[in-house]
Amino acid sequence: MSPSSPGAPLHQRDERLVNEMVRYAHARWGPAWLQVAADAYFDGAETQPHQAHLQLFMPWVVNHWDVEGRPVREWFLEEHGTSLSQEDVEWLRGQRAVVLTLWEVLEVQPGVGLRVRDLLGQEEHFVQEVLGSQQLHPRDAVLGRVAESAGVTVFCGLYPYPLPPLAAHEVVKTVRRELRVHGNRMVSRKRLMEEDTTLGLVLLWRGEVEFLEERARLEPRLTNTDGDPFILVEDHYTFAPEARPGVMKRLAALKGAEWDEAEGEEEQCTFLKKGNAMHASWQNTVIGRARLQATTMRLETNSVRRADALRRRVEAACQGLITHQSREETEPSKLREGPRPPPEEPPTPEMQEVARDMKARHYAAWLDTKLPALQGRSPRQAVGTAAGRREVDAMLKEVENREARLPAGERMDVTGLRRELGLVP
Repeated sequence: MSPSSPGAPLHQRDERLVNEMVRYAHARWGPAWLQVAADAYFDGAETQPHQAHLQLFMPWVVNHWDVEGRPVREWFLEEHGTSLSQEDVEWLRGQRAVVLTLWEVLEVQPGVGLRVRDLLGQEEHFVQEVLGSQQLHPRDAVLGRVAESAGVTVFCGLYPYPLPPLAAHEVVKTVRRELRVHGNRMVSRKRLMEEDTTLGLVLLWRGEVEFLEERARLEPRLTNTDGDPFILVEDHYTFAPEARPGVMKRLAALKGAEWDEAEGEEEQCTFLKKGNAMHASWQNTVIGRARLQATTMRLETNSVRRADALRRRVEAACQGLITHQSREETEPSKLREGPRPPPEEPPTPEMQEVARDMKARHYAAWLDTKLPALQGRSPRQAVGTAAGRREVDAMLKEVENREARLPAGERMDVTGLRRELGLVP
């Protein structure tokens, strides 16, 4: 939040009062009250929560977590209200109406703020949030508390990680199911104020964030044809210049060794074994290569097991002639990174038009494509039911969210798709 932002004074007041309430609670109940709340909020996690998580936890713990039957805020007001300024008292009383809920970003005004809508209710606000306006995009979803004073609205407690539309839609469905809110009914503010509801929202949101992080982290497990984890292994050796002919002769004597045609000053020997564990039609399997320069040799294999076996054979055959210097192991993810490509020229307006046209044709066909996510129905068929309309709407939000992250000239307008499906907001 920029110091010049209209919301900055409210953020400063809220942060100061939250800290005062935490100190008050420590003095009254000891640190145990906070530990019990933290165990519930962080679901008993043993690791220290990242500092970013405190931006929602601290407002939540004084406003939504009951201590002896009511929030710390109410105890604090009762005992210290007379010593506070009128503005502070009004701010704290105003927190009684503030709920923790899911907010969808509808509009971004860079450097100013965001227009957001409650995904569980019907409220809509323009939030003075400079930093959020620089980081969020239309159709992103956030979990947070929205508070207002003197016509200025701000976030007062925000989960540090947003969710894309489809992931947020899953949270909404779970919340509605757990609270038994059916059809097009909204979740009441009374239910959203309940301690169990606020805690459940945090845990559901964190679970969805962690699921997406884990899915992004996991990669298809690459293996070689022996089933070993694929890792590029290089063993580096040195030898005296006069030892090179002897090294080549001893390598040639190894079973399965075949010398390839020389490339410049480099000689290459390929090591084979008969048959292939994965492909029955293959007569041989390449298990590694040796590349010799004037005084160096590099053994290359694609698994640690193959590297260890080939290294033992080569060192036994060339004993007294070569000296092992080092080993390098490279994971598949590092191999894919490769060198950075040269910077691309910005696309011309003609290229952008072609890209938009290709996407438009793709999504025109998508309207009548049967999709597993819609139980085998097409989007056009699914919008015939209320539940199907909600699912297709979430899919279109996902498209809008992706398009919003592209340069303006490359974005496709989804309004036409929405109009054809009867889903224009």
